[in-house]
Amino acid sequence: MIDTFAKDYLHDDLISIRRTLVSKLDGLSEFDVRRPLTATGTNLLGLVKHSAVWEARYFGEVFDLPFPGHLPAWDSTERGEDMWATQNETRTEILERYQAAGYPPRAANVS
Repeated sequence: MIDTFAKDYLHDDLISIRRTLVSKLDGLSEFDVRRPLTATGTNLLGLVKHSAVWEARYFGEVFDLPFPGHLPAWDSTERGEDMWATQNETRTEILERYQAAGYPPRAANVS
């Protein structure tokens, strides 16, 4: 079993990584956060969307913390669709989904 020190260390790292990811959007225009950066169409806002979906799924299953809302990629038929923000998704909506998925971390009794 993992000790408290290790849990705290890993949790702090996860918080830091989440903050860093979100900070990459600071000061960028809508065009810049949605601009495709790879041949597959991945964009910065899409990386936040992807993290929200898969963190919600992982933490939901592993720690029995079900996500309180709809996660679009679970319904998606197109591979990789969670790696970009669609025109119908706002920056606020994606950031709120990421917050609900655990950024900043939800209070949970994780043993």
